[in-house]
Amino acid sequence: MKRSLHLIAVAALTFAGPAMAQTSATATASATATATVLTPISLSKTTDLAFGSMVRPGNGANTIAIDATTGNRTLTGSGNASLATSTPTRAAFSVGGDGAQTFSITVPSPISITRTGGTETVPVTLSASAATGLLSGSAGNSGTATFGVGGSLPLNTTVVGGSYTGTFNVTVGYN
Repeated sequence: MKRSLHLIAVAALTFAGPAMAQTSATATASATATATVLTPISLSKTTDLAFGSMVRPGNGANTIAIDATTGNRTLTGSGNASLATSTPTRAAFSVGGDGAQTFSITVPSPISITRTGGTETVPVTLSASAATGLLSGSAGNSGTATFGVGGSLPLNTTVVGGSYTGTFNVTVGYN
């Protein structure tokens, strides 16, 4: 009988032990969900890019450039081209959106401008005054920023005289 009681006690401890030592099969933790809703970013052109008037070289080659930050026009190269009196300008853009937000600026390059009344083209390499910008103001309020786009075009003895025009798209997006 003593042996029977001993076996019963061992059996009870054997089956009760795992039940008492079990850990939970599930666990729970909390997390926070957040979102920042921004107003749509906007972009408007305030000034077009204008290289102004120039006289093509009789020999050699030149490059005409408009600085994206200042709008200054320069003539470089080994040719004898000259700049005629005119009003060159950088393209200027205004950005609007949520204050204190950064944004990226993308310009295509190169583009082509085409002679009015013809098929001749001249390549234009575009550049923005910055790759990114920061909207003024504070988070939750409206902000604005501006930037410029300049460019350069090659000018050699084979460029046909006339007026050249073309368009390009500038893109901005929140970072």
